[in-house]
Amino acid sequence: MSTLIAYAGRNGTSRQIAEGIASRFNTNVEIVDLQKQPHPDIGNYKNIILGGSVMAGSVPKALQNLIKNNTETLLQKNIGLFLSCLIEKDVDSYFKSNFPGHLYSHARKKSWMGGELIMKDHNFIVRKMLKKIIGSDEDIHNLRWEEADSLAAAFDN
Repeated sequence: MSTLIAYAGRNGTSRQIAEGIASRFNTNVEIVDLQKQPHPDIGNYKNIILGGSVMAGSVPKALQNLIKNNTETLLQKNIGLFLSCLIEKDVDSYFKSNFPGHLYSHARKKSWMGGELIMKDHNFIVRKMLKKIIGSDEDIHNLRWEEADSLAAAFDN
């Protein structure tokens, strides 16, 4: 296999996005949930797509650790990055704060995949806070599948 999609998320949206990106490839792609498999062997891949959800400005620790522990290897690969979050205006700062500058610059493609907010996935207190912040207790489904098409196209050659 020449492509790995490694992701970390909190409530299933990042998994859904990783699977959606993989489904757009014409070749086999391996998908790794970094929460379950925090140390994948990335050396055998030509292309590596990294991504995850953003909460309070940060991606999950499992994704941060993969990047921190494999920066030199990642810089020798074709890299794609994706983030899942609801607020588009903050995306650029999230990319820059969660991916080291040299990796961010090296990435062939960076994609904001939109986001989802499923209220039932959160406890009572968090739901109340979210309702106050967004002004609604309705679920939000704002995934940008055209970005999955574009991201896969940048690597599926």
